Amino acid sequence: MRIAFQHLLAACGQTVRVIRPPRRHRGGFALAVRLRVPDLPEQNVSIVFGLSLPEVPRVYTDGPSESPHRYPDGSLCMWYPYDPAEQRWTRSDGPVVLLGHIVAHLLREEWWRRTGEWPGEEAPHGA
Repeated sequence: MRIAFQHLLAACGQTVRVIRPPRRHRGGFALAVRLRVPDLPEQNVSIVFGLSLPEVPRVYTDGPSESPHRYPDGSLCMWYPYDPAEQRWTRSDGPVVLLGHIVAHLLREEWWRRTGEWPGEEAPHGA
């Protein structure tokens, strides 16, 4: 899966690097993409697939982190995990669609930082 995922991301013009997954995701794989989106600071995005949940990537960024939609480990909370498949990313959607989710989330975060309003639907957040 890693090699195909990496090649498909690179095909959309992204520079993709294989990186070491964080310890808590040992046994999985991780890729880094340098993301350039208008109106956002350029940032490194890490997409991590762990062995325990290989269908659910964790996405981290080195850009601004103030957001009401981040998990305690700093990863992006892009969808409610129990949403139906059409409202979240699934492996069959491929890496290009995941990249779209990431960009949309980062744009929403930036809007929230500037206005205090979250554009789009929100799921309840709890412990």
